[in-house]
Amino acid sequence: MRLPDLRPWASLLLADSALLWLLQGTLGTLLPRGLPGLWLEGTLRLGGLWWLLKLGGLLGLVGTLLPLLCLLTPLFVSLRALVPGAWSAPPVRVASAPWSWLLLGYGAAGLSWAVWAVLSPPGAQDREQGQENNKALMWRLLKLSRPDLPFLAAAFVFLVIAVWGETLIPYYSGRVIDILGGDFDPEAFASAIFFMCLFSFGSSLSAGLRGGSFTFIMSRINLRIREQLFSSLLRQDLGFFQETKTGELNSRLNSDTKLMSNWLPLNANVLLRSLVEVVGLYSFMLSLSPRLTLLSLLEVPFMIAAEKVYNARHQAVLLEIQDAVAKAGQVVREAVGGLQTVRSFGAEEHEVCRYKEALERCRQLWWRRDLERALYLLLRRMVHLAMQVLMLSCGLQQILAGNLTRGGLLSFLLFQEDVGRYVHTLVYMYGDMLSNVGAAEKVFCYLDRQPNLPPPGTLAPPTLQGRVEFQDVSFAYPSRPDQPVLKGLTFTLHPGQMTALVGPNGSGKSTVAALLQNMYQPTGGKLLLDGEPISQYEHHYLHRQVVLVGQEPVLFSGSVRDNIAYGLESCSDEKVMAAAQAARADEFITEMEHGLNTDVGEKGNQLAVGQKQRLAIARALVRDPRVLILDEATSALDVQCEQALQDWQSRGDRTVLVIAHRLQTIQSADQILVLRQGELQEHAQLMEGQDLYSRLVQQQLQD
Repeated sequence: MRLPDLRPWASLLLADSALLWLLQGTLGTLLPRGLPGLWLEGTLRLGGLWWLLKLGGLLGLVGTLLPLLCLLTPLFVSLRALVPGAWSAPPVRVASAPWSWLLLGYGAAGLSWAVWAVLSPPGAQDREQGQENNKALMWRLLKLSRPDLPFLAAAFVFLVIAVWGETLIPYYSGRVIDILGGDFDPEAFASAIFFMCLFSFGSSLSAGLRGGSFTFIMSRINLRIREQLFSSLLRQDLGFFQETKTGELNSRLNSDTKLMSNWLPLNANVLLRSLVEVVGLYSFMLSLSPRLTLLSLLEVPFMIAAEKVYNARHQAVLLEIQDAVAKAGQVVREAVGGLQTVRSFGAEEHEVCRYKEALERCRQLWWRRDLERALYLLLRRMVHLAMQVLMLSCGLQQILAGNLTRGGLLSFLLFQEDVGRYVHTLVYMYGDMLSNVGAAEKVFCYLDRQPNLPPPGTLAPPTLQGRVEFQDVSFAYPSRPDQPVLKGLTFTLHPGQMTALVGPNGSGKSTVAALLQNMYQPTGGKLLLDGEPISQYEHHYLHRQVVLVGQEPVLFSGSVRDNIAYGLESCSDEKVMAAAQAARADEFITEMEHGLNTDVGEKGNQLAVGQKQRLAIARALVRDPRVLILDEATSALDVQCEQALQDWQSRGDRTVLVIAHRLQTIQSADQILVLRQGELQEHAQLMEGQDLYSRLVQQQLQD
């Protein structure tokens, strides 16, 4: 059996002995007498041990014991002084005490540490380490909320007014009791009632303004986060959207951003309210009875320690219950899903036993959860009851001594009833903030993600010829890098010519169109536009000069004009109508009730397929592009519309790439490129081939 390493504890004992000798011999005469000197000695001892252990690299092993070890004696003596009849107990200086005090302190600290380690569930340290990652997210959320600091300040002012108004009500309740219990003074009674009503109304009004301010802050943060996330998503590469599901992105934009926007206002509301309540309540409690106030603090460390242990164990048992319930459900799914197999082997009783064992495990965990909760609640009530008895006993002695009135004791007890709840909230609010900030992790991952794209280009020449050159271009999608889609393509698209790109499905035709739009970057070779790499052109300029019309055009909710002028900052109605006429879309636009202002519905569902395709072509033509890509864009057009589009192509020196299967479209092309499995077919291969595309090329050459 491996023995524990005792070197850290030996080092701690030696360092503590040397420090106590120094406090006794050198600094002992400088420390004040009584309780202040005892606390100052404990503080100096804590700081010295912390520095010495950190210097020796042993702080992480025994550092958790230092506060308990150094402050245990001052705390014990201070609490003993608060007990009735123990005021004359002399404080003991640890440095001048016998060795039995030092050993007693180490024994108590070690015993407390052992009890804490036993009660804490396994994995608690790992969860605490996991919370370190959430701290960075918390600070990022705080920085994200920096523009809302003025509104937070206003909300804080309303919060302080509301809380102090609520705090003063129990104080005046005690005043009323004193007035009714002594010589009745009508003016004092009326004044107390008036101030109670005034503070009630003021606190209610301020509480409403506080809630409205935090709601307004919440909406501002929500809009800011959603806008930044949506902007970041739109700038990602297409490979990101192939790997990420649309439902997940919708969840981030809706659910997670809502949780993030609620995090600061809700937590700030609760945290600041608790802080102001604690300060206000303890201020009034100190003014009524300093001794009772210090005595009431005795309950706080016990309740904090008990609840921290309970929360850790409760979370651990909940995880075990979740796993046990999942296993029981798995038994049911397997047995019911394979019922025929179960019956064929006569294993019904076996499956019943499996399910019974799973349920028994769940029952044991449920019993453990309920038992621990019952013990925790019992401990809380016993401690609270003991504190109430102690407070009433000390309060009675102060009333008999004339140091406290009956109304003052009532006010103090009312204050004490509330302050425990707010101290509990204040202590555990930080942990809850760290736990609830986890929803922001994925959103920040999306915000921080850099798209897999080259640096933005800057080329925007005043004139563009539109000459496109593929020089030994190869490409594979990022999600499938080992499966090349294009293999060494080399061809040229000339201005003033129409090129037909044909081939079977999956041959890479749409990938060629995507590369031309700079959606992806070639994994090999060069793609040039007028002799320059296509990635060097400025983003908006490139997509005004190189335009795609797809087989299934995408329209957006809005008017006809909005869809034709989509993405353009300024576009006159005359230019929009000219593009519609070139695409033969004016025929049905003029028949609509509102013309260009007619709403096309969601995804253009108010239009026929052919009408949507004409609008998509008009959206491309309104930009007057130098390179036009038609990806099966004429499949839903009639002969007249297709002829009008060819007439537009024939004017000027535009470069047109047509991806089509229709014989009429292919026959009118100046050159035909046939793709098969990502490779261009050479002339000899086309003349020898017997497939549809080879026969089309042979027919065009014969014509």
